[in-house]
Amino acid sequence: MSRRERAHQNPVEMDPLHREQLSSSGTAQLPTLRSDRFVNLLLENLPLFIFWKDSDYVYRGCNRHYATACGLDSPQAIVGKTDYDLPGDKKDADFYRFCDERIVEYDRPEHNIIESKQRADGQRIWLRTSKLPLHDERDRVIGILGIAEDITDHINFEERLRHYEVMASTVDDMLAIISPEGQYLAVNDAYCAAYARSRQELIDRYARDIVGDELFYSVMAPHIDQALAGNITHFEGWRTFPGSGERHVRYTYYPVFSDTDKVIGLVAKVHDNTTAKRLEHQLHQSQKMEAIGRLAGGIAHDFNNILSIINGYSDICLFEMAADDPYRIRIEQINEAGNRAARLTQQLLGFSRKQIIQPQLLNIHQEFQALERMLHRLLGEAIVLHIVADSGLWFVKMDRSQFEQVILNLVVNARDAMGETGALTIEIRNRPIPEPARHGSYTVASGEYVQITCSDTGSGMTPEIMEQIFEPFFTTKPKGVGTGFGLSTVYGIIKQNNGFISVTSAPGQGSTFSILLPRCMGTATELSPHPGEESEVLPRGKETILLVEDDHALRALCVKILADLGYTVLEAGNGRAAVDTARRFHGRIDLLLTDVVMPELNGPETSTMLGKMHPGIRTLFMSGYTENAIVRQGVLANGIHFLQKPVGPKRLAHAVRRCLDGRPCEK
Repeated sequence: MSRRERAHQNPVEMDPLHREQLSSSGTAQLPTLRSDRFVNLLLENLPLFIFWKDSDYVYRGCNRHYATACGLDSPQAIVGKTDYDLPGDKKDADFYRFCDERIVEYDRPEHNIIESKQRADGQRIWLRTSKLPLHDERDRVIGILGIAEDITDHINFEERLRHYEVMASTVDDMLAIISPEGQYLAVNDAYCAAYARSRQELIDRYARDIVGDELFYSVMAPHIDQALAGNITHFEGWRTFPGSGERHVRYTYYPVFSDTDKVIGLVAKVHDNTTAKRLEHQLHQSQKMEAIGRLAGGIAHDFNNILSIINGYSDICLFEMAADDPYRIRIEQINEAGNRAARLTQQLLGFSRKQIIQPQLLNIHQEFQALERMLHRLLGEAIVLHIVADSGLWFVKMDRSQFEQVILNLVVNARDAMGETGALTIEIRNRPIPEPARHGSYTVASGEYVQITCSDTGSGMTPEIMEQIFEPFFTTKPKGVGTGFGLSTVYGIIKQNNGFISVTSAPGQGSTFSILLPRCMGTATELSPHPGEESEVLPRGKETILLVEDDHALRALCVKILADLGYTVLEAGNGRAAVDTARRFHGRIDLLLTDVVMPELNGPETSTMLGKMHPGIRTLFMSGYTENAIVRQGVLANGIHFLQKPVGPKRLAHAVRRCLDGRPCEK
């Protein structure tokens, strides 16, 4: 129920005796309680100061008693003015504004505010003021009503402090009254809670003893000195409080004046804006990640075409070279460098969320068994690798290449942390979580998960490093050694697959990375790899393939690979040229091998047009990053045959043969 509705339900009524007296005397024209005359009668005769302001703290009216105290000829003269426009001390106006801001901000009345005011005749008086918010029909705050009583005759400083305490207890901010010597004279409940002390433990203690000498003298003391000189001061920053932990707070110091304008203390207001600061930080991080991601995705797209040429021709050279060719070792070095660059490109794509993924059912233990030989090579002979897996592990659904990226990055990170010798233990187990639980800095939903824990005996990390460990470009490795993309890629992949990752570490005690991946139901038959993929003998064919690729050098490489395998190859530089080529060709075209992003007609549009011209033609798309034409949220659409760039002879040969044979697309 709104305030307006409550007021209508409880109208002010005269008692029956007064109603009878009015009726018998025949004074039917007396004003009602709701008439303007009656309101004006009250305003002009009550021995109170009454005023009202809008939400911008501009006066909209007052009674004559208040206008006279302000040195104005009439109440109308105050309209349009602020406290700073009226005769009197600016320090008084500062305090009035401080109180008014709280009324509007918290939308609740405050009573028994003890404040001083300098009259137009120079006399300083003390007021006990009540202020309450005014609302419109929608219950929005549109102003402030103030009613003040002159209590100059019986006010003293001790009583004033008690009134400050009453006022302070009604607000959420931390409030304290501090003497010129730096002692606490009064504190509110919020202040006590933040410092985990009772009011008795704080009163009469020096502020420097509570907050610490370093913070007090380096940060707070200069601002306190300014407040004791009669100025309102502000500063803000991150602070650690014994009772509430690390918080971002804004300090404001207001001077308190005596009747003779001497500063007799200050009010310290500490406003907690941690939530706003963290949201601001998250927004900045999100914008930074998006900008870096776009840059990374663009670089990786062009780089994939270049790598296809480098790796493709080096693969061809190695296929054609004898094992004892003196130049073979050099070509192998080129090929290995190209493969490393391809892995880095995949990290860039994974980080930028431009990597096309093909989720499939995985048995994590079997995946580790397939990777174990490579992991031993990465770690070297001096680092011991232990892989411990529970029996009956649940399946997960994840892109296999992404899973390999995660494990390889974690293993390389552990190797670099351990140096010459050490041990890396990888544990895999089923992890049911019956109710939401904390996992690092995240809350994990209840459900069934497969947990992977990687523990090393390396140098460990400080809390400061752990806070940044998943940020892109952050690395603790020497300049020129680390890219800063490894763990940020791991983090991105795990989140993309609805998983969770956390790290625990301490200097000299190694590090443990823990991953939770959601369980996925399935059968063992869905785990079968494609047969013959590991064979060094490339599958051949005699079908006709229309190759569409706008990069001339990459197109030439693909033509050579396919022609050497026995295929008849037609080529085109874009979709429009492909349609013209297909129209002029009178034979059967069995396969369209096309890039996705091209000028004029893109890959899917070209496939649709050729499907009408050559019924039964199959399509194999190839690309280096996501396009909504063939994927949804980075996941390959069902039934789409796709080859991830960079391409080489082996992957191209198997992908083409698989598509022509009508087998499922590559996983």
